Amino acid sequence: MRPKRLILAGGGHVHLPVLARLADFQAAGIDILCIAPGPYLAYSGMGPGLLAGRYALSELRFPIAARLNRPGGAFVRGTVSAIDPVARHIVLQDGRVVPYDAASFGIGSRVVPDFPVTFGPGEPGATLYPVKPIENLLLARQDILARARDGAAVRVLVAGGGAAGFEVAAGVLGLFDAIGLDRGSVAVAAPRGLLPGWPGRAVALAEASLARRKACLIPARMVGLCGETAHFSDGTARVCDIVLVATGTRPPGLFTACGLSAEPGGGLTVSACLQSPVHPDIFGGGDCIHFGPRPLPRAGVYAVRQGPVLAANLLAFLTGGRLTAFSDTGKNYLALLNCGDGRAILRKGPFVAEGAWVMALKDWIDRRFMRSFPLRPQPRPPGSDTGRGHEAGFPPP
Repeated sequence: MRPKRLILAGGGHVHLPVLARLADFQAAGIDILCIAPGPYLAYSGMGPGLLAGRYALSELRFPIAARLNRPGGAFVRGTVSAIDPVARHIVLQDGRVVPYDAASFGIGSRVVPDFPVTFGPGEPGATLYPVKPIENLLLARQDILARARDGAAVRVLVAGGGAAGFEVAAGVLGLFDAIGLDRGSVAVAAPRGLLPGWPGRAVALAEASLARRKACLIPARMVGLCGETAHFSDGTARVCDIVLVATGTRPPGLFTACGLSAEPGGGLTVSACLQSPVHPDIFGGGDCIHFGPRPLPRAGVYAVRQGPVLAANLLAFLTGGRLTAFSDTGKNYLALLNCGDGRAILRKGPFVAEGAWVMALKDWIDRRFMRSFPLRPQPRPPGSDTGRGHEAGFPPP
């Protein structure tokens, strides 16, 4: 009897519990093939710390490809461009076609600039860094350091005033302080104010944190970038060298194209069991889904909560077991924002706090999360480099 094939599309946070349970899937006669753009998953919660220099890239990456280096597992570097839920196969951007018995999507969301970008002939232009993928924050850090070494001014603009916008602005300020950069400036375009929807005390603390380090808050939306000049909805303009784009996230459009999305945002529509109600062999979790029973904010906490349920349901579906509903949908979760100066802001419902002890708590929680998935390489036994677990050829499931 041939093994069944489970495709994990994306190496997102929601798929970590599946990877941690590879032995259970293998014992049930299920091969796992993970398709992702790169061999690592960067943990988003530590991204602003990477920008500021608190963490090295190696401290916040899970080696997902190395984890799959064992019988019954395989990793494919690629990006999903289409799904054929009737034929039960996935098409990659390079044209490869991969069949499946079940597929799970944890491809996250993307940040797309919601303003036009234009450059005149031979005109210098600001460099854009969307805050996702997280590795972009390392590129922004390297860019800032290179400009500082050349003695140039470093004028940074953050487009978006939500939690991500605040944290990356704070991370840039932390980097400026760490390298003693005097010729640096940071501005945040926040049309709805800083941290919309957060308690007033948290907003005041965030504003004070940025103002203390002379960051500028622009109460307008960025409507265009022409060369090095950013234009705003209030008619003002500002010259910048680097633009960090944190204007909100959205799922990729591939679910709408194949009829798997039933909401305007384009997320994969799933039931309480994280399963497509139209094609039950398709599952998903995290930022790329639309949770049918109750729309959820796109926050990493839900991907973490959904992961164990998704892993259990995938195994149950492929072995004829009973599925479990995801019910941990509460919004009163602990939120922690890195201020980039050794301090952090905490929010839990109406309770708000700020200080170095909060940053110590955030650091402890983040490092504990990294340790909770020991996704270390698993050497293949001798003679196991063919057959199950081997990537080449994509044999039919």
